[in-house]
Amino acid sequence: MTVLSKPTIEVLKNFCSINKSLVINPGNRLSTLSINKNILVYADVEESFDSQLSIYDLGVFLGGLTLFEQPTIDTSKNNYVTVSDQTGRSKTRFFYADPDIITQPPEKEISLPSEDVKFRLGSTTLQQLQRAASVYQLQDLCLYGDGSEMSLCVTDKKNDTSNSYSVQVGQTTEQFCYCFKVENLKLLLSDYDVTISKANVALFQGEGIKYFIALEPNA
Repeated sequence: MTVLSKPTIEVLKNFCSINKSLVINPGNRLSTLSINKNILVYADVEESFDSQLSIYDLGVFLGGLTLFEQPTIDTSKNNYVTVSDQTGRSKTRFFYADPDIITQPPEKEISLPSEDVKFRLGSTTLQQLQRAASVYQLQDLCLYGDGSEMSLCVTDKKNDTSNSYSVQVGQTTEQFCYCFKVENLKLLLSDYDVTISKANVALFQGEGIKYFIALEPNA
């Protein structure tokens, strides 16, 4: 029997925005991979799971958790998980899916092929950029280096007259431009150490969580 903490439930909600299906393997590390395989996430949680949980509709599973003040899971059965309150007087069953039909991360954890640009992204800055992208209906987040400053800018990179919003995030002696799709930045609100590889992938590392996110081509 395992009581699911609120931080772990928040991680599961975040995962649901990336892939609506999830396989939880034994241990305290959760991971998910988007259907397009351009977002990969690893999260370390306080609970340790005893056996594999294969969940096809994570949104429905999370909805079931809201029926309980402190949802407690029992994974002793092979084909379903039981969720109950701590008294055990009320409970629900959620049947597992076939894990083979679920897009899953590779068994071996990946690492960046190179570390070419690094900066710190604070939670306040992240929130401001997300709000600006929503206000102006912008789909691109670009990291620009002009040889002296390094800035994050939400913009429409295909439109030279696009509205934009930028924040300086560091110093650099190099010139570069790395871009993401705003819709791929499905990050929990937190502070992140960001490392970008010229191989078109970036790592956003927060406390207990890591996002590998593909960059978009500049053309």
